[in-house]
Amino acid sequence: MMKILHILATPRAEGTPNLVLDWLATGEHEQGIFVMHSQPADLTGPLRAAASWYEEADLFSKGWRQFTAIARRTYRVCREHRPDVVICWPTGFANWACLGARLAGIRRLLVHAGNPPNRGRSGDWVTRYGLWPLALMRATVLCCSDYVRDAYRSVPLIPRELLQTVWNCTRAGEVRERASRRRAERTAEPGMFQAIMVATLEAHKDHETLLRAIPAILGSAPDFRLRLAGDGTLRPKLEALVGELGLNGVVEFLGTRKDVPELLGEADFFVFSTTPQEGLGSVLFEAMAAGLPILASDVPACREILAGGTHGTLVPAGDPGAWSAAILRAMQSPPERPRLDASSDFALSFTARRMMDRYLSHVRPVAA
Repeated sequence: MMKILHILATPRAEGTPNLVLDWLATGEHEQGIFVMHSQPADLTGPLRAAASWYEEADLFSKGWRQFTAIARRTYRVCREHRPDVVICWPTGFANWACLGARLAGIRRLLVHAGNPPNRGRSGDWVTRYGLWPLALMRATVLCCSDYVRDAYRSVPLIPRELLQTVWNCTRAGEVRERASRRRAERTAEPGMFQAIMVATLEAHKDHETLLRAIPAILGSAPDFRLRLAGDGTLRPKLEALVGELGLNGVVEFLGTRKDVPELLGEADFFVFSTTPQEGLGSVLFEAMAAGLPILASDVPACREILAGGTHGTLVPAGDPGAWSAAILRAMQSPPERPRLDASSDFALSFTARRMMDRYLSHVRPVAA
């Protein structure tokens, strides 16, 4: 058994805090949490209840003081709890968090990378600023996809051996069971087609293209409906766009939800319009597990998960016309059930235990 310290940016209901919850649910190892900033507090209760210990602070502020504060607080947490390994989930603060851990005597340092770096002259220097200290501290950066790993490795002067790939886990078994149960209870209206997208309403996704595709869909399928699960800073802008396009009553904003498996069970297919900044798109695994046909943007991360189109339909990114045409085709000719079942079985293999084992395999033996 190992003693693991998870460092999170916030307890917001999104990717990495949910991954940590999945790890905690295994009951393996002694796992504690340090949260750099307490708000938004969506998952504070579940994280606190499941962790062996839980600490949080409010360290985010303007200026450089927040970085030294992160290093100091991480040092204190590590001195108090003496973890065997520290996993820093927010890449952008990892060099400072790992510095605090290293000064506290912790040598096993892992960093999660969930999105590709911004490229360009300034972007490359920001990447070097973040990764060079990690290399000096002998940390390992674990990327959520080969795409993210290769994007970092493509930055000149970044050590290739610093970056490795471990795909994220998914709650596929639970999702499949709950989605199947809701699907069996569902009473669908004749002619009604319901799509769902589950994603934060932020700029690295591309809800706008999807919304702009809908008017053309309604011309042939007036009973089409779209549900958007998730929240974020772009919600007011997207709600305004829905009004401008005359889609009130067609598009439903669901906000942050705890019943995503049931929502998947109520849908006819899953849509995922995103950008090349997408690192993995783990929700695609959940859609597979739920047995839904999938349409996703043809960007590297989605291409990787969907095996080039084996597990779903890839649609040109940022093209409303291509999206409307693809959705209409999916409504008219959905994939056969054996193909969907095979994709569901594929998703089941990405368990929290598998992800945990592969992460921890990168911390043995301790570097001198």
